[in-house]
Amino acid sequence: MNESKPDAPIYMHTQHWLNEPGVEQHLSQGLTAYLALDEAFMSIASRVHLIRKAQHTIDLQYYIWKDDYIGHMMLQELLKAADRGVKVRLLIDDQNGTQLDKVLKPLALHPNFEVKIFNPYKFRKLRIVDYAFRFKYINHRMHNKLIIADGAIAVTGGRNISREYFDASDNFQFTDLDILFYGTAVKHANEVFSDFWNDDLSYSASQLLGTSSESELKKLRHQYELDATQKNQVENKIEFVQKQLDKDLKQRSFNWAPAHFVADSPNKIRGQASGNQLIYNQMHHLMGEPKKHMELVSAYFVPTQRGADYLSKLSKNNIEVRVLTNSFAANDVAVVHAFYNKYRHELLKNGVQLYEFKPYLERKKRTWYEVMTGNVIPAKGKSASSLHAKFFDIDGIVFIGSFNFDPRSVNLNTEVGLVIESDALQNDISKILNQYLPQIAYQLKLNANNEIIWTDQRPDGSIHEFKIDPGTTRFQRFSMKAVSYLPIEWMM
Repeated sequence: MNESKPDAPIYMHTQHWLNEPGVEQHLSQGLTAYLALDEAFMSIASRVHLIRKAQHTIDLQYYIWKDDYIGHMMLQELLKAADRGVKVRLLIDDQNGTQLDKVLKPLALHPNFEVKIFNPYKFRKLRIVDYAFRFKYINHRMHNKLIIADGAIAVTGGRNISREYFDASDNFQFTDLDILFYGTAVKHANEVFSDFWNDDLSYSASQLLGTSSESELKKLRHQYELDATQKNQVENKIEFVQKQLDKDLKQRSFNWAPAHFVADSPNKIRGQASGNQLIYNQMHHLMGEPKKHMELVSAYFVPTQRGADYLSKLSKNNIEVRVLTNSFAANDVAVVHAFYNKYRHELLKNGVQLYEFKPYLERKKRTWYEVMTGNVIPAKGKSASSLHAKFFDIDGIVFIGSFNFDPRSVNLNTEVGLVIESDALQNDISKILNQYLPQIAYQLKLNANNEIIWTDQRPDGSIHEFKIDPGTTRFQRFSMKAVSYLPIEWMM
């Protein structure tokens, strides 16, 4: 099952990545350079930037990698990198399904392109059998999102590789956040990738999918070349953004701060991780207990009674606690909302500020995808937007990564992220939330009758109130209530 592979080389002083005065001094002080990526196109462009400029290695691990425009654009860039001699290692969780098997097989034939599947289903094309007989094993997934170039520079955060994470979907968009980082924290990111890559649960593509032929690889390369020609406008835009990003990197867009890459051990998949092998304990050790404020943004927010008691206690001790999660209509996993719904009244009663992301965000301009391809994304419906970001800050320390505030992230899936000790970053996040929360989210409050109401600030400044979950039917609300009684909160 396991192939013995050397650890990825660490080129911590690869100057072509960040050639600015003081880099060596910052690195000698143990600092990390970071750049938050809240804009979708800059986020995909940063990944392409890393792939195109890599000289030695590219390591990637992802939970979802779709068989779509974004997925194949990334694979095409990786193939080009492998062709010029860069060693590529791609690790994808098998929750992704079999949709890319026909592409991964020929790519794995390339001498510079290795592909592994993490925690594969035994019955990959009839997965219901696994759910029936192997649920304990397949219920634990690698939720990690990480790309590292030359062992020196990386991107992590909430985005998977799929159109809806980069404003390129025809009917649905996720709002998300990533972070680009360079320096001391990347060393541990390399170690984490190697731990997963060398783990017994990582199966090579040839083990699972069989071997391919040179003709299939040649055919795939030719198809990608045709795609590049047909999508020349997009390629031109990417070229422009690469130059812009390269310029930004050279002109001091980075901030430097103490930062720490945190991650679960692969042993968590087996239910055998404990102590500092768990990301939750690492974050708690680094971030400590809030003394002034805590801001939490979590796409899937299921605090459990223990978490609700903790947040309530903070609020009662005059610590400002602000939470943003999805409204029911914006949540792409409705059952999660049923278990969050149980704790809303209690949290509000104890002074926790709750905001729920609206399902429809008005676009004032066309997306990069529409501009570059000429495609027109249809007018958005009520399920067109969903929060997918996962970050929180505590008194000047910020976490950005794949970790949701829910039992699944704590107990079942493996997660990764970056903890940054930066008052500047925390202040930027607070200012952005202050500015945009009234536009993008409903604020929940208790009225004079101790009932939850949702306040919606309209563009003209007027406030509209809802007395029920906005955008829901009576049947949906009944279903949420019924589901919340089921003993399945532990896997939400």
